Amino acid sequence: AGDPEKSHLTIGNGFAVHSVPVRQAPHHDNDLHFLCVASVNRWHGLDRLLRGLATYDGMSKVTLHIAGDGIELPYLQKLADDLDLTDRVVFHGFTTGGTLDALFNLCHIAVGGLGIHRKGLTQTSALKSREYCARGIPYIVGAPDPDYPPDFPYILHLPAVESPIDIKQVLAFAKVVCADPDHPQKMRRYAEEHLDWSVKMKNLKGFLEALIGESKDDNA
Repeated sequence: AGDPEKSHLTIGNGFAVHSVPVRQAPHHDNDLHFLCVASVNRWHGLDRLLRGLATYDGMSKVTLHIAGDGIELPYLQKLADDLDLTDRVVFHGFTTGGTLDALFNLCHIAVGGLGIHRKGLTQTSALKSREYCARGIPYIVGAPDPDYPPDFPYILHLPAVESPIDIKQVLAFAKVVCADPDHPQKMRRYAEEHLDWSVKMKNLKGFLEALIGESKDDNA
């Protein structure tokens, strides 16, 4: 642990915001399409989402799209089969370029890490969540991120526990955020102003200049 008496600056991960396009938000009625883009590992917690899908008994058709590979994939494929979810979980494999852009345009809500607690962490600064914000897709996650205010309207924070994800809670979140057709542009603007590497480096530069000023004052 650092010395709390010493000047310090915590900087979350930055992202090259303009390296990805803003998505074209799909129409949202009753159906919901999730998108998880990841090299899937246990700490992504997608098993929690699958178990939530298996227990969901509402009228909406809910589909999870997984774009990526990863060591957890065979387990998730078997789990989807065991839970009779093969028509609601689509494994796209490693996806890039225009194919990935099309998936972002199809889906309403993205999926961040839902098992961060499995790594013993209480916060996350994942690059993928920064891409979600830059592309303009609201998302769910299982741990807070220091780069967003607690009331940031486009992130749904879910409990860092092992229970299945409450699909009805996510549907209610989607209904609210998708009601604003400009939500992708608003998320993109936030990413440009707070998450881009240019902003991160500007903050670091200011901190270092202030530190040097303090040092000069101490030695005067």
